[in-house]
Amino acid sequence: NLGIIYGTRGELDKAEDLYNKSLNISEKLGRLEGMAIQYGSLGNIYQIRGELDKAEKFYIKSLKIDEKLGRLDGMANQYGNLGNIYETRNELDKAKEYWQKSLALFTKVGAKNEIAMVREWITEYCSEKE
Repeated sequence: NLGIIYGTRGELDKAEDLYNKSLNISEKLGRLEGMAIQYGSLGNIYQIRGELDKAEKFYIKSLKIDEKLGRLDGMANQYGNLGNIYETRNELDKAKEYWQKSLALFTKVGAKNEIAMVREWITEYCSEKE
């Protein structure tokens, strides 16, 4: 949570440090859910910095753990994050594919705000492709 505060303030180095500390604790405890969350948070930091390859790597790590745990909301978040990476790279077909996976999972868990957000991304960035 402290990492979120520092990230919101734009203090990315401090946020990264705190996320890594939390990740190390989760790893030592074998707490997979915590690891998935921290990998995703670190991916967000790298994406903000424009380090897309590194962000993608961390989002995929998070996604794999979420899949193993059956965490649909976590999977939906990571599919959405990966879609954003591909949109930034102008790989709109791939972005749409991941956003649609995200949308399906958010719909399944009833996450109304996230459903609206992902639908907006698909409409804004991919509507001309339909």
